[in-house]
Amino acid sequence: MSDMQNPILVKLKMKNSYKSALFIIGLLIIFLIVIYIMYMLYDRVIDNEDIEVKGMISINYADGKNFKVNKIDTLKFSVSNNADKVNYYNIGFSKIRGTGNYRLITNDKVVMEGVLNTVDEVNALEVGLDAGDTKIYTLEIINDGSEPLKGNINIRVQDNKIVTFADTILKNNEIKLPLTIVGEEAAVENEGLIKETDDIGVTYYFRGNVDNNYVNFANLKWRIVRINGDGTVRLILDGVADTLASYYNSNDKNYDYRDSNINTYLKSWLEVAIPNYNEYLANSQFCNDMNNDDGTYLSYTRIYTNKIPTFNCLATSFNSNIGILTIDELVLAGASPIKANTQFYLYNADIPDAWYTMSGAKNDITHVNLFMFDNKGNIKSDINGSLYRYVRPVINIIKNIAVTGDGTIDNPYVIE
Repeated sequence: MSDMQNPILVKLKMKNSYKSALFIIGLLIIFLIVIYIMYMLYDRVIDNEDIEVKGMISINYADGKNFKVNKIDTLKFSVSNNADKVNYYNIGFSKIRGTGNYRLITNDKVVMEGVLNTVDEVNALEVGLDAGDTKIYTLEIINDGSEPLKGNINIRVQDNKIVTFADTILKNNEIKLPLTIVGEEAAVENEGLIKETDDIGVTYYFRGNVDNNYVNFANLKWRIVRINGDGTVRLILDGVADTLASYYNSNDKNYDYRDSNINTYLKSWLEVAIPNYNEYLANSQFCNDMNNDDGTYLSYTRIYTNKIPTFNCLATSFNSNIGILTIDELVLAGASPIKANTQFYLYNADIPDAWYTMSGAKNDITHVNLFMFDNKGNIKSDINGSLYRYVRPVINIIKNIAVTGDGTIDNPYVIE
């Protein structure tokens, strides 16, 4: 009997063929599923741009670049610098729809936080990343509205950016919190670089007995007070100008700094002491801190009564290429209205008498007292502004300038 005539053999062959067909169909289905998953993953990478390469900067959006938050959500992403030099980028948001709050965390520290409202673009944080380094970020988002909060993480690479004076200061210093109560306690230790705000934006200021804010500029020794909100760098002479000066003339009684004796004196000093460096000086904001309330200046109330010094100008601001400190800047640097301080960077034992600030303290019919700082480390509010005292010039260095050095006394910052 032939195979075709044997029913059992025919059934076995049919069964084997059926199994083979099922096996092939199964493999085909698995193959299609794998292809579909790979396509979906590929499509997700393309659509959401989970991995971006921008020049020598690569960005990995581990949880996607886009977000849609109903209540609370957390997204992680990282930025890597594949170059052999420092690269810079901005972190922000785009196409925000809805309202909420966010916090951006790296190395267990909050580096940026704020409010998200419906807007097309928000760029806030500027970051310098060393060669070969990677920063890992956690973004926490809270939705305050009834509708989903939507948007994109937006990272922009800054091509051909100059490493500015401010960049170098920030790279060389860890941002810290004050160790003492600002406005009350004297800062006698090295409290480092601290973040605050001024009228222009974010400012970073030195406080306490710091030893890495020295600058050699125009053959003179200076100390860094702060990075201003516009990215310029504020310096104060580490000593005093050559001769004494009065704030105002006792006959004219003109208490506006811009018309004062001390301003005229400083303009002349600048022409002699820094004659060939004007291109490096910024025309930056100063505060004419002379708002008066029935004989007591608001700066006196702010410093002695409320104990809340601020970098925001609560009087009349003006722009100049030279000026002097406000009482607020002196207190934020480490001075105290309650206790003498000879252990912070603005105290200089070689200055034999008091030096002026730009802030009024008290006045009567005959004279105005200006805030000063004396040679024993005390804030003085009882010295007549028509008297001759010392002057410490304050200048601001333009933003787009590079420096060498690390700010120590043996290796001060020097403008290239």
